[in-house]
Amino acid sequence: MKSTTYKVTIYLQENEIRSTECECPRGGSKCSHAVALFLHGYHNLSRTDIECQWKKQKASEVVKTVEDLYPPKETKVLKRKTTDEDREWLRNKLKRYGEFTGMLWLLSPEPDKENRLPISTVEEIILSREFVESGLDTNFLLEKLKVSEQQVKSVCEITKEQRECGEWHVVRKGRLTASNFGPVLEAKRVTPSLIKRVLGEYDISRVQAVRWGVVNEKEGIKAFTKLTMKVVKDCGLWLHKSGVLGASPDGLVDDNAIIEVKCPYTHRNSTIEEAVKDPKFCLVKRDAGYCLKQSHHYWHQVQGQLFITGKQICYFVVWTTMQTVVLAIQKDCTWEPNLLSLQEFYTIHMIPALVDGGL
Repeated sequence: MKSTTYKVTIYLQENEIRSTECECPRGGSKCSHAVALFLHGYHNLSRTDIECQWKKQKASEVVKTVEDLYPPKETKVLKRKTTDEDREWLRNKLKRYGEFTGMLWLLSPEPDKENRLPISTVEEIILSREFVESGLDTNFLLEKLKVSEQQVKSVCEITKEQRECGEWHVVRKGRLTASNFGPVLEAKRVTPSLIKRVLGEYDISRVQAVRWGVVNEKEGIKAFTKLTMKVVKDCGLWLHKSGVLGASPDGLVDDNAIIEVKCPYTHRNSTIEEAVKDPKFCLVKRDAGYCLKQSHHYWHQVQGQLFITGKQICYFVVWTTMQTVVLAIQKDCTWEPNLLSLQEFYTIHMIPALVDGGL
């Protein structure tokens, strides 16, 4: 093998060999050394000898239509028109998810015009010409708000679907209801936030704890029925004869009792034995059982419901995913003076706020 070394140069022009030079005797014409060098370089180029790939322009992509990007899925639809029975079936299925399903609200039937409320709403009275001409007289308003026993029964019957009933919301608006009795009676002073609360200016329907309670209320009633074998009947809004106070128990039991269900979100996965260790919990352990704290807002709610409905017993149900406890709470005659205190609060604080545009 020859050991002579020759200097070989290859001149390139884009993708072609322009010329070659070699120091060998045949370097001026066709030279095998130039061919060998070219083949070696072609197969052994390093990455640093190649132009950076990111400098190259991307090839233009073919434009695709929306149908190409998102091909439609195969679907099967009814070949017939939907009927009222179909819509009612869907509505009943959606009820399990509570009032927070938008479609349930859309499918709700329009109020029956023949079932119009037998009383005027607070808003109607305040906006009436007679009230304005009275000089916004508080006594005039209070007199117009009073309801008869028959009107109370009619309103209760019409509003028995409660949250799913438009009339229930309308009648409650502008009135002081039992769920707010506790905050009012326990308040050391009347604050703007308390007034906003009793006027319903805070939308708490999407608060997680509230949603949990509403969705699982039926579970609490089922558990109560299983434990006691008692039947729970639907119940609407009950009005006090003054017309300014109202209460909506979760149902009626027998002839002389109501039911109120609580589903504490904080202790949803706890037993009642574990929950009572929380000082803020509504129940306290006593002897071999439990009782409702009289210092808790729920006590005022329950007593208010008993006095407004005229019933003697409230079955207070506390439901968690782990346990259900049922307490039979008797009407406490010593609580009755609070009804006057609540009416005074309505007259002194709520009426001015309502007249001032609180509706």
